[in-house]
Amino acid sequence: MIEVGKDVVVVGGGPSGLAAAVRLAELGYSAAVVESGDELGGILIQCIHDGFGTKLFGKALSGPEFASSFIERLGELGVEAWTRTHVVRVRLEGGSWVLTAVSPRGVLRFKSRAVVYATGCRERTPFEIRVGGTRPAGVYTAGLVQRLVNLYGVLPGRRVLIVGGGDVGMIVARHLHLEGVEELLVVFPEPWFAGLPRNVQQCILDFGIPFRPRTIVKEIVGKERVEGAVLVRVDEKWQPIKGTEEFYPCDAVVFSVGLVPNASQLEELGAEIDPRTRGPVVNEYFETSLRGVFAVGNLLTPFDYVDDAVETAFIAAEGVSKHLSGEARRDKPIPLRPGPNVRLLVPHRVEWASGRDVTLFLRPSVERENPRISVRSSGGELYHTRRRYARPSLMERVELPRGLVESSPEGVVVDVE
Repeated sequence: MIEVGKDVVVVGGGPSGLAAAVRLAELGYSAAVVESGDELGGILIQCIHDGFGTKLFGKALSGPEFASSFIERLGELGVEAWTRTHVVRVRLEGGSWVLTAVSPRGVLRFKSRAVVYATGCRERTPFEIRVGGTRPAGVYTAGLVQRLVNLYGVLPGRRVLIVGGGDVGMIVARHLHLEGVEELLVVFPEPWFAGLPRNVQQCILDFGIPFRPRTIVKEIVGKERVEGAVLVRVDEKWQPIKGTEEFYPCDAVVFSVGLVPNASQLEELGAEIDPRTRGPVVNEYFETSLRGVFAVGNLLTPFDYVDDAVETAFIAAEGVSKHLSGEARRDKPIPLRPGPNVRLLVPHRVEWASGRDVTLFLRPSVERENPRISVRSSGGELYHTRRRYARPSLMERVELPRGLVESSPEGVVVDVE
């Protein structure tokens, strides 16, 4: 067994994990990155389109370019990175976190004073949205299609049905169109695309890719290979409308129907999970309910921009520093609660006695023009800011002055009005 002792172990070598390790090393702490895949960079390695880094670097980078900037910095700082290494057990022993992992080099035992989880999300499967039919070849998730096309040069099919109107579904549709797929159709149950407006324009409208809103897949048809799918129209509550079934011939079906945080290991450890985000409940430095265990990036909730996910890693690194230096915490945390028009809110509480202003990420549940994002306590409104518009497809970021939160120990409510 190989023993590795560090101040911090980062589980996950995607952009948020790399960013956390870089910032921790810059703060003077010894860190190790543990990645189960063959390479560092996470999902960005297969995202060859640009648009990454517009907030952080002020220019549009491809996924590999964005990831390589952190990988290079990691090497300059001398941070150890263990790829093809899978964490199988985590235990608290004598005030230290002990992580047991397996790798081609054998069994490893990492011992650290803090752990940063950056395990990202997984894709939802057709079974999770209850699509019926058979199980032929030719059914994919969008992430798998990106990997096949961008890394291995393999097209999933010639006549492709894409299910899901989010950002990833639109980006995959554009890429398949450019790679020569003969026929494409995008279907989704919402009245309009659920992704960023720029992707609607640049990926769908600019290329004239056909799409059908208020439409879902009822079942997949095919024995050995996909032969087609039965489409059906849905109402405002996403319920199928009888008599609107239609057979659509295709040889591949690609599902892009949402992401779910990979929080199973944290849940097994006893970390509190938010039923709204399905990620861990965290404080203003993204520390979970387990002392010394932090969560960053898409493990918290799927972000629209990788820059925002990386920002959580930078903030968490400051939190790790506060934890390791033994800074004081509040006797009682201050709750941060979502209002009626907010679908999810991160973080969930303010716990430290002092520190930076509180960075909030929230996703509205309504669509509004010129809305107010309001922060209220029992005594009335504490703070508000305006946006040009709010919609569920856009995550909002709000920098909330810390003093306003501390003036309301009973908690505050964040809402879109």
